Amino acid sequence: MPSGSLDKPGEATITRNDTDAIPEVDVTMDMLLNAHENPEGWLMYLGGMRNQRHMQNSAITKDNVGDLSLEWKMNVGVTPGEYQGAPVVVPGDPPIMYQTNGPDHLRAMNARTGDVLWYYNYDPKVEVGDPPANRGVTVLDGTVYFTTLDLGIIALDRYTGEEQWFFNQAKEYREKKVDNPNTELVEDTSWARNIGFCSGIPPKPYDGSLLKGSFGGEYGVKGWIDSVSLDGEHEWRVNTVPKDQWVGDAWKHGSSTVWQPPAIDPDTGTAVYPMGNPGPDFDATVRPGWNPYSTGKLALDAASGEYKWHYQESPHDWWDYDSPSPAFIFEAEARGETRKMASWPGKTGWLFTFDLETGEMITRSEGYVDHVNMWELPGHEDVDAMAWSAPNLLGGTDPQPPAYDPTTNTAIVKGDNRPWKLSWTDAEFEAGKQYWALDGLELPPPEDAEIDGWNGKPGVIAGIDPVTGEVKWQNWREITPWGSAMTTDTGITFAGASNGNFLALDTETGEELWSHDLSVGVGGAPASWYDPAEGKQYVAIQGGGEGPLGGFGEQGDVFAVFSVEASMDMADEGGSQTTTTGGSDGSSGSGDSGSPDDSDGSGDSTDGGGSDSTPTSSGSGPGLGVVSALAGIGSAAAGYALGSGTDDDEE
Repeated sequence: MPSGSLDKPGEATITRNDTDAIPEVDVTMDMLLNAHENPEGWLMYLGGMRNQRHMQNSAITKDNVGDLSLEWKMNVGVTPGEYQGAPVVVPGDPPIMYQTNGPDHLRAMNARTGDVLWYYNYDPKVEVGDPPANRGVTVLDGTVYFTTLDLGIIALDRYTGEEQWFFNQAKEYREKKVDNPNTELVEDTSWARNIGFCSGIPPKPYDGSLLKGSFGGEYGVKGWIDSVSLDGEHEWRVNTVPKDQWVGDAWKHGSSTVWQPPAIDPDTGTAVYPMGNPGPDFDATVRPGWNPYSTGKLALDAASGEYKWHYQESPHDWWDYDSPSPAFIFEAEARGETRKMASWPGKTGWLFTFDLETGEMITRSEGYVDHVNMWELPGHEDVDAMAWSAPNLLGGTDPQPPAYDPTTNTAIVKGDNRPWKLSWTDAEFEAGKQYWALDGLELPPPEDAEIDGWNGKPGVIAGIDPVTGEVKWQNWREITPWGSAMTTDTGITFAGASNGNFLALDTETGEELWSHDLSVGVGGAPASWYDPAEGKQYVAIQGGGEGPLGGFGEQGDVFAVFSVEASMDMADEGGSQTTTTGGSDGSSGSGDSGSPDDSDGSGDSTDGGGSDSTPTSSGSGPGLGVVSALAGIGSAAAGYALGSGTDDDEE
């Protein structure tokens, strides 16, 4: 098994400017365990160990949010990458920001000014990777841990950018399959650039280790989760395609990769991982059975990798209904007792909530997108054999992380609401090529299409009660929204829109309170911090070229930081404060959004099947009767011969 060294397949360049400006601040594991309580930094990509993306003690209120102004903005350089990440901000004087964009660019910056203190760029020197995005870093002690597109973890000195070690998660795979000069590469596209294993998510720190999964679900890989020590030594691996639970040899190319970091509850030591599609996409005849652990969530012991429970939203999947959005963990009253729960939105267009320890389903929400002819089997090499259906392969919710406000018990999700048609063809594995069976695709539908059950809106931002499953509000959008959201304890949700606007919404109603036009598709993840020396609360966002299948919104490369002058009463856990505010600098406040989107803050919700609070075991899910029948169809094809070329003895 590979271990950390400076032996890496690619090459890196490091540009250093004023590295002495980075103050020495020891980012301890205790700080990360309590990151959600520290208002002076944004210490983790998903806001904290439990992935709530929630800002406590925010100085931005509904009274002063309209006074947010643009503090600074930069163009990071046009690259082939999407801009999906969130910066990590370490408290200090000045605060230091670690900002990434795809596929392999990392900057250490003065968070007050945007001055670049050092810049690291990695070139993998091998054709790898979808998506060409990087979603953030992990900072611990004096090290910043950065994922490279070729499925490596690079440890850098956070003060200088100097390389410390490189861990190659895909070393054995590439030596056998990819480093072949005769391999024919798949033609470059805007959303799936190549072959084999890749990644773009930060490793998750826990108990002296880094936890990280793999990408590459469309290329016939076999997914896994690794635990790596802080000095780059491999500790354990969990294969997310369990050989003994798959029929025949289908496990060898069963995918089930991990698109986002896990949510971890430090109290129970439970880690919940988001699981990708089974391989191949769309042709389920070659992989009979349920195809665990694909298309749902997998709960493991965070320290050992021991199995706890799993749930599949779409067992024996035909539609690419994987579950790439990360879960968040929270505690609330449910069924008459206080419980720790894990909740997440799915491509299937529902928010699922489970008891964290038992794996019991608490609820499946009302549909937050339209459900039209769902679970209809696609046609074989005939796209017109399938009626218009929704959700499509992008959701519901794709990798967009949710946010959760514990003060109002509201989960914020983004969703794709466009119907589609697809057809499949026969899939055969060939090393170095895409392993999926998409034959025909109609997405989006024609502008004049009249589809029963569809409201005609391409996308939505929604607020949902994760305990009851009630859809509190839906803010319908004219372009499918990408990226993540962030909530504050003052009742504000920050989110990007694909029409170019960065938005502040009322968390309880969805009403638009403020917006700023960045003129690019805003698909990044917001981050916020308070700078006591400046007396300002900051909010950062990046955008440009977001989303697969051609992208959502205008292309670009914008990174922007906004601020409002405010003083904060740090002693009040509820985040009450007195504020003084400055000018708006071109941003619009409440009542003047300047947005062409149709923002409906009503409490109306679509009928997507309602609430399902029946406890379920692993392998069951919404539409179970239909999916069970499809599993039977797949079982009849158990004798299908798969291509060879993986490690037969690896389990």
